[in-house]
Order: sequence, then structure tokens, then C-alpha cells
Amino acid sequence: MSTNPKAQFKAKGIAFSWATGVAILILAAIYLGSGGLARFDAPLAAYASATIFAGFAIAYRYLMWIQRPPTWRYFVASWKLFLKPKRLVANLFKLVKLLWNNIVAQKFIERRGHSRWIAHMALAWGCLLAFAITFPLSWGWIQFSVAANGSDYLVEVFGKPTISFAPGSVIGFFFFNGLNISAVLVLTGVAVAMHRRVFNQGAQAVQSVTDDFIPLFLLFAVAVTGLMITASYRLMGGANFSFLSLLHAFAVILLLLYMPFGKLFHVIQRPAQLGVAYYKEEGARGEQALCARSGQPYQSKRHHDDLVEVMKEVGVDFGDHQNLSPLEKRKLIALNQLALKDDAPFVG
Repeated sequence: MSTNPKAQFKAKGIAFSWATGVAILILAAIYLGSGGLARFDAPLAAYASATIFAGFAIAYRYLMWIQRPPTWRYFVASWKLFLKPKRLVANLFKLVKLLWNNIVAQKFIERRGHSRWIAHMALAWGCLLAFAITFPLSWGWIQFSVAANGSDYLVEVFGKPTISFAPGSVIGFFFFNGLNISAVLVLTGVAVAMHRRVFNQGAQAVQSVTDDFIPLFLLFAVAVTGLMITASYRLMGGANFSFLSLLHAFAVILLLLYMPFGKLFHVIQRPAQLGVAYYKEEGARGEQALCARSGQPYQSKRHHDDLVEVMKEVGVDFGDHQNLSPLEKRKLIALNQLALKDDAPFVG
């Protein structure tokens, strides 16, 4: 964020305004989607309220992040490059590829290790499946009622009848066990991730309680308490069902409210980062910056010039030193260390 107090105040005002708008939109979506709360399930009110507060917090932090000078420059430049008329069709195809590789298959994680990829995929898709089920239910968008034959279930979306299914059918199994499946996926991801953090020395060197363990503990709590609810009504005749429901709701609300402030926020950031690929591609095609000492190209001129401007925006200016390649900068450090040792003049 810029060091200018007025710029910071303006950025916070913009973020607060947009975040308030997002919270109002979620509230309106709940009210309208549930038929003026006619189809709203009161026991799920805590979940719905948490999504409103989480929506506000996520939008606020996202807008504060996107307004940081380097992020904003990438963001604006990426959209301009993406919408170039001459390359729009090619960019659309590239977007599909980027979405598949980075969001669906998450190949960037696989390159870092298969265990990390398995953990990431299990956590990502387990959480997305749970959100896809929980949000429409807690907002009153989807309801289950009895079909005309008196034995099947009828799925109503926004109050409109859609499909019906028998309780013992394959469709019924997935409807009734979708959250259990997501819980098993999440627990699998948590187990693999925790094993890596406990036994991998490389992970141990950079991990922290706040960024690495708290998210896993929260995800573990949500998944386990959710499975305990199922165990209560299927295996224990409903014993402690009310307590387990409250415990699960508490864990889910903690997770939702934690998302904007912890490592899980990268789930929201990741789609915006896809634009960096267009920026790098354009830089590779364009003019290259030449090192002032060696005369060799070392990065795109666009990237170089943007970096210089961003550094100035945050109150830092390295002058001509920014016209040197990383290799020449390292050489200068070594030369000046030797010069200092021999009481020789500074080497520029």
C-alpha cells in the first residue's frame, strides 16, 4: 500500500464501500432467493449470518490487496492485455488452459511434489463441494419436500420444483452424503498436509502456527464435527445431536470468519493472479531491458519500467542500480566487499 496517508485513507474508503455492497448483495440474495424468507430455514440462520460477515471481510481485504501499487499495476495491465482486440480470441483459449492448469488440475502444486498436490486437491475440492451444498441450503435457495407419490423427495430451487428421487437411489445417496464425502476429502487433505508438516524438514523450516497449523485445525474441526452429526443420527439414535450441531456450526462459523485473515485467503486471490501469465507473455514478446554494465537482456522492459514506477509509488528509488541485472548486482556486492577489505574506492 502507498505510504501516502491520503492514498491509504482513500483505499480504505473504497474497500469499505465495496465490502458493504457485497454484504448487502448477499443479504438481498438470501431474502429474494428464499421468497422473502418464506423458505428460509431458521436453524441455519447462524450459517447465513456468517456468510454475510465473511463476504464483507473477504471483499474488504481483497480490495485492499488489489489496490496495492504492484498488485494494481498487474491487475490493470492484465485486463488491458487480455482485452486487446487482435489477441482476444487467443487470450480466451489461453484463459481456458490457465483455468484448467491452475484452478481445476492445480498443476503448479504438482510440480512442487505429489504429496502436496494430493493434499491441496483434496482440501480444495472438499471445501468447494461443501460450500456448494451449504450456501444454497443456508440461504433458502434449495429445499427438499415430498414428491407427489408421497415417498420420493422433491428438490425445489428458488421455490420451483425440479427433480425428484427415491431415498434409496444413487442420486439420493449423493444428495444425502455430499457433505460426508466432502468431509472425507478434507480429512484426507489435512492428514497428508499434517504428515508433511510434521516429518518434512523443508516444510518445518518455513511453517508457522498461524499460517499453517490453524487452517488445518479449523478444517479438521469442521470435517470431524460434520461426520459426528451423521454418526449421531445414523448410529447412535440421535444421541447428543443438538450439541454436535451447535459444535459443528461453531466450527464452520470460525472457518468462514477466519478465511479473510489467514492463509485460506489465497483461494480468493488465485483467480486474479492468472492475469500475470498474460503480462509475462507480453513482456517476452516485447522489448527487453539491457543491463547497464553487461549490455545483456535480463527482463522485459515493460516489467523493468513498471517496477521502477511502483518502487517510487511506495517511496523507494534505487536510481541507476535498478538498471543492473541480478547477476551484475551480485558481482558488485562481491567487488565492493573486496574493495572494502583492501580499502579501495567504491565500485559502481
